[in-house]
Amino acid sequence: MKSVLLYILVFVASLEALAQELQFSQPVTLGAAINSDDEELAPMLSPDGQTLYFSRAFHSKNTGGKYTGSDIWISRKDENGNWTPAVNAGKPWNNKRSNAVIGISADGSTVYLLNAYNNKSGIAFSRLVAGKWTKPEFIAVPGINRDDFVSVYVHPSFDVMVLSMKGKDGYGEEDLYVSLRDSLNSWNKPQKLGSSINTPGFEISPFLSYDKSKLYFTSNGHSGYGDADIFVSERQYGTWDIWSVPRNLGSMVNSPGFDAYFSIYADTVAYYIRGDAEKQSLIHNLQVAYVSNVLPEGSTFLTEEELNAVYPKRISTRMDYNKGVSLLSSDQNEIIWFVANRVLQREGIQILVWVREEEDSKTTLERTSEIVRALRLTGLTEDRISVSTQRVKPEQSKSGGGVIEILLFH
Repeated sequence: MKSVLLYILVFVASLEALAQELQFSQPVTLGAAINSDDEELAPMLSPDGQTLYFSRAFHSKNTGGKYTGSDIWISRKDENGNWTPAVNAGKPWNNKRSNAVIGISADGSTVYLLNAYNNKSGIAFSRLVAGKWTKPEFIAVPGINRDDFVSVYVHPSFDVMVLSMKGKDGYGEEDLYVSLRDSLNSWNKPQKLGSSINTPGFEISPFLSYDKSKLYFTSNGHSGYGDADIFVSERQYGTWDIWSVPRNLGSMVNSPGFDAYFSIYADTVAYYIRGDAEKQSLIHNLQVAYVSNVLPEGSTFLTEEELNAVYPKRISTRMDYNKGVSLLSSDQNEIIWFVANRVLQREGIQILVWVREEEDSKTTLERTSEIVRALRLTGLTEDRISVSTQRVKPEQSKSGGGVIEILLFH
């Protein structure tokens, strides 16, 4: 027991410097109130979470008819939290060109729009005044190439925007660029983000996290699961010039089809469009959570498909502890033995014991040591077991004591 406790103490002591990783739930199609038989694009959620803006193409009720540009449509939540049937935003936002909401101010009173209202290089904005949206006004942004497809995301702070366009200095198809607002409130000419993000393929539908540290985008130039996948890259050293190598969001998010227009809110919910087998793009949402990223460099959690191969009949590997209890119950022992025996003969798979505790470290160590000991008794060697401990608030655990999950990675 002492050796197990020492092993956990050493492991837990090294966690403070480690980052965290996003984990996504199974995507859910929003349904007929939002999605149609035509094509939905670019979902954007209001800051209060009550209004969803998106673009719809090839719809007979679009301004100018089915074969003109895309229109902005709007859905709002009712008193039960359900999305109401989407309606065309109409004037003054929509015309016969391609219209889209590309950003929303932090207070929700200003909406930024693709500039479909004149032939100049820039974007537009509309303000909510006395319950009505004003006519879009032009904002100059030099250097936007309007000859080809352009997509833009404007951050709520209105001091940075990320653009996708085919520039004269590009690597191939559409590339990602950044434009910053200077001290005179003018927007700089967009600067290319560089070869770590941009490829000879296309990079489109950018979205910047609220803290401006992560850039989500779609690409067919980085390796993926389908026609185009969603990736995330992190801004390095506080500059806009250096970005981490893009990471694929995985098979839970990406499909064999076309996946794009990913946007994430408060790191708890995300919206995006997902192409199905008929190439129809539908708006989906998914829940988001953080897990401690304690995996060795180059390791990843098992995908949904890989988990299904290990667990033909999936079970919950979550164990809730009552306050002060450290011994394993018979049900918890059964979970551990089930997981361990499924993993034991699969040499490439390892186990992460993810501990979320609100109690003192002594109780945490006792609980964790019991689980590690039980795993070792099945024949698993110590080098196949990792431990991650995270302090949580009381409301995050059902029992008032803590939560421990058994996760698999390779």
